[in-house]
Amino acid sequence: MRMFCLRFIVYALLVAGLSGCMVAVRQQQSARQQADVHYKLGLSQLESNNPTRALRELLIAVRNGPNDSAIHAALAEAYQLKKAYPQAERHYLQAIKLSKGDPRYENNLASLYLDMQQWDKAISYFDKAGSNLLFLNSHVALTGKSYAYFKKGDYPAALRQIEDVIAIAPRYARAYYIQSEVYQALGQEDKARQSLNRAVAVAPDFIPAIYQLGLMLQQDKQLTAAREKFKQVVELAPDSEWGLKAAALLRALPEAAADKN
Repeated sequence: MRMFCLRFIVYALLVAGLSGCMVAVRQQQSARQQADVHYKLGLSQLESNNPTRALRELLIAVRNGPNDSAIHAALAEAYQLKKAYPQAERHYLQAIKLSKGDPRYENNLASLYLDMQQWDKAISYFDKAGSNLLFLNSHVALTGKSYAYFKKGDYPAALRQIEDVIAIAPRYARAYYIQSEVYQALGQEDKARQSLNRAVAVAPDFIPAIYQLGLMLQQDKQLTAAREKFKQVVELAPDSEWGLKAAALLRALPEAAADKN
């Protein structure tokens, strides 16, 4: 009888233990499902340019998936769009830690440091991302590094870096655009124009370069050519910031003005 009781107690404990484990597993599965659902909803809101709603969804997601690097990165992006930079920084760093140094998150953190005007930190993280051989978009990170040097006022370093980018990605239009900004800051207008023309040559619909060429033509009193550039910007992206600025400049230009000879 005593042996039977002992066996019964052991059996009961085993059943209770297994039951508790099953409950814990179900809870974990439910949390993962909730994290995934709200993460996807958050991404959808980010794609719709609604960072406030994205933030609501992603805060739920991170509570249910605190060890998911992708959720932390998306939450950081939402905070960045809301200009809540300290919170964005914290979650980007957590995403990097959890992913063991994913270069995508290092690149995103570097872009945050650009927003925060912390140029040296931006340079450091762009360099980490750009030097990672597994990062498919290393040229993007290295272009960001050049831009950080430019904003820091180190124009020679910015030019050296952007020349390296152009060597590995000669059809990346933004590299030529950054190069033109540096040349303009140095007062080298002809070189700046050449860089903008190269940007448009490799990407005919690259709006920032078209708009900037329009400004340079306007400054040179080549108003007919400037008008054509601004019209092109409006046609390509009428509701964008570039399109709205180009439309305003078109309205301000005299309708029939003679170009400088």
